[in-house]
Amino acid sequence: MSLSANLFRPLGLGTILDRHPMTGLDIGSRGGFEPDLMPIAFAVDAIGFEPEPEAFARLGDQPKGAWRSLRHLPSAIGAKDGPQMLHITRDPVSTSLLRPDPSIGEAFAKPQFFEVVREVPVACRTLDSALAEAGVSDPAYLKIDVEGAELDILKAAPATLASLLAIKAEVGFLRFRHDQPIAAEIELFLRGQGFELLDFISPRRWRIQGYVIHPQAGEGAVPYSRGRLMQGDYLFLRDPDTIAEPQRLFHLAMLAMAHGFFDTGLAILSRPAVAAWLGQPPEPLVAEASKAFGRMVWRQSVVRHLRLLWTYGRSALNLFLK
Repeated sequence: MSLSANLFRPLGLGTILDRHPMTGLDIGSRGGFEPDLMPIAFAVDAIGFEPEPEAFARLGDQPKGAWRSLRHLPSAIGAKDGPQMLHITRDPVSTSLLRPDPSIGEAFAKPQFFEVVREVPVACRTLDSALAEAGVSDPAYLKIDVEGAELDILKAAPATLASLLAIKAEVGFLRFRHDQPIAAEIELFLRGQGFELLDFISPRRWRIQGYVIHPQAGEGAVPYSRGRLMQGDYLFLRDPDTIAEPQRLFHLAMLAMAHGFFDTGLAILSRPAVAAWLGQPPEPLVAEASKAFGRMVWRQSVVRHLRLLWTYGRSALNLFLK
């Protein structure tokens, strides 16, 4: 289990959150539910979506683990209710409801992400209709990673969007697929819905010559190069000025702090209505959580840097001894 699993549970903020759980959604959860919420997993009813029958059956056997509850819905989420074509690529990680543009694969020598090997019709539901059918209301968090169809799905789910407090969305900086919106279009839409961009997580870059990118060096004719920014994840939080209810503001603060934004969390909890709802000063509560999170990050960073020693040693061989 992750070092961060239920990190906040024994803390003062965790005691409060345990009495006021929230619902989190993950569209694109085949590899497991979004781990960024692990510090508050004990108070999250986690719901994922998996349309492929065999994969859905496997997910159904998963224990709930650190989550308050965990279930998956057998729905393909799309821009409308009804059949849509799923384009399955040679590397299935790039499978999408949008048709890929093979010219991008050719330009970056990565055709496996753009070569369609088969097309399968799937019965899609909008997020609003899938949640209504499952009896799910008032979700607070959404992670969405659907290979280019993110904006279409968000636009087709106004009821869900009105409830959400935080959204983590995969964004692209090139149109990998026909009619795919790029990052700026997603940000502009969500700003119009009352969200603010808080962070850019896990930027991913591509080289034309191979896969080894800055700061490492490979073995090819051009061993070192920076890669072009291609995609990553945007983290959005709802503007607290658009929220009146103290409990929703508390959830907003907890979602921010689960991602490490303790200054933001304290600013939200220090609002008079929220501080009164808490019934105690927020500063000691946030300080306790900040220290616990900081210790976890420190330990993870030490391990990561030790592992990088091998990687840097291999790069040194490629740059200086070959």
